[in-house]
Amino acid sequence: MSERKALGRGFSALLQPAKDIAPGEADLVKQLKIDQITLNPWQPRDHFDESRLAELAQSIRIKGVIQPVLVRKNPQGGYELIAGERRLRASKLAGFDEIPAVIKDILDQDILEIALIENLQRADLNPVEEAKAYKNLLEQHSYTQDKLAQRIGKNRSTIANLLRLLALPAEILNDLTEGRISQGHGRALLSVEDPKRRLELRDKTLAEDLSVRQLEQLAAQKPTPKDPVAPVKISPEFELLRQKLEGRLSTHVKIKPKGKGGKIELNFSDLNDFNRILGLLNQK
Repeated sequence: MSERKALGRGFSALLQPAKDIAPGEADLVKQLKIDQITLNPWQPRDHFDESRLAELAQSIRIKGVIQPVLVRKNPQGGYELIAGERRLRASKLAGFDEIPAVIKDILDQDILEIALIENLQRADLNPVEEAKAYKNLLEQHSYTQDKLAQRIGKNRSTIANLLRLLALPAEILNDLTEGRISQGHGRALLSVEDPKRRLELRDKTLAEDLSVRQLEQLAAQKPTPKDPVAPVKISPEFELLRQKLEGRLSTHVKIKPKGKGGKIELNFSDLNDFNRILGLLNQK
């Protein structure tokens, strides 16, 4: 059984004829005023490509809206959008004031599932949007991952892998949202425990356009530990002078030789201690 077939059955199973619509009209396409339709607050997609939206608007100007949007009646008046936000936005952009719509009676708990399935069938969601939608469904309905997988016709492992991506830092999640890296890149970066190295590999991936396989190989490599820097030993003469200076100033003194010169470091605890040491150094 393919995922698309499962999604199709899950989608239709959630849709019930509207109770307050005249018999025989439940699935009729009606022209509704766009300004009567409020957006779906559970829309899983929050990123709309402006160029693709403009292309859809141009297509709508020429051919009209081929597939109606899905709405339900709003108790406060008007209608609430369930599925088809791109078509609604593009129709408005095209200058239309009406849009074809099918009115259904849909429960609150099913709205997010329907919007999610509709987007999944069109491959419209980026990995982050899809993962966040799964997370919302799990939290709101207390689903297990297995139950959610059955509801939307996805493999449980697919859902689990997407949810794990949400543990990535904001910079990498943004890359996934914008399409700069793929879901495979995200999983490879997720395997890197050190946050600093993870971001370094992300930067390298973007700069060199690494494939998922190349990134996986780099992520599996353990960073070469840097050799510890051996402390520079000072001569007995400098050590004697350091001890004398430390005794006179009553603070820790460090001498760092470099070439024929070097530098002296003095510790102080606060501003008063700093002024005390400065006074001692100014004494003739």
